[in-house]
Amino acid sequence: MSSPRCLNSRSRARGFTLVEILVALLILGIMSALGYNTYRAARISAERTGESLKRTREIEFGMRMMVQDFAEMAPRPIRDPLGQSRLPALRAGASSTSLVDLTRAGWSNTAGLQRSTLQRVSYQLVDDVFKRSYQIVLDPTISNQPVVQDLFTAVKSVQLRYLDANQNWSDLWPPSNLNPPESALYARPVAVEIVIEFKDWGKVRRLIEVAG
Repeated sequence: MSSPRCLNSRSRARGFTLVEILVALLILGIMSALGYNTYRAARISAERTGESLKRTREIEFGMRMMVQDFAEMAPRPIRDPLGQSRLPALRAGASSTSLVDLTRAGWSNTAGLQRSTLQRVSYQLVDDVFKRSYQIVLDPTISNQPVVQDLFTAVKSVQLRYLDANQNWSDLWPPSNLNPPESALYARPVAVEIVIEFKDWGKVRRLIEVAG
């Protein structure tokens, strides 16, 4: 006949009680919830960091491109697409389709194509997207289509100002008081101020000195 001590030992050896299992499951559930929340917070933080880094690179790249365009402006007017007149090397505030049109030098030609290193560039704000476009030929015709790229997104406003040789700022270019009037085709400002207000970044300002 088995003793009471042996019976108690066998009972304990059979496994956990229902209460113990429920407590263990409760603890496991709490730990799993805490672990998931930690993982979710880390993932959201990583996604926000990635989006912020992408946005920073977009703005830095776009501003660098604008600085290069304006700093390397060339005094070269172009023929209008109909071939009836010439357009100034820099034209700002006079066109309903773009904020500014300019001729810039230093267009890289790594492929060694037979083309000019001068490039005609335009900027315009369409809804909240700031676009840059350029012509593949310097003097375009009606059949030429510009290459358009989205430079900035989520843009509230863009302001461009131009400093003339008399240290006067103007939103328009070329100035109306140039003498002789023909010089307006070749005139360039001393400096250009760019102020872009973004919906998420606020205002970004650049002051660019025009070479030459």
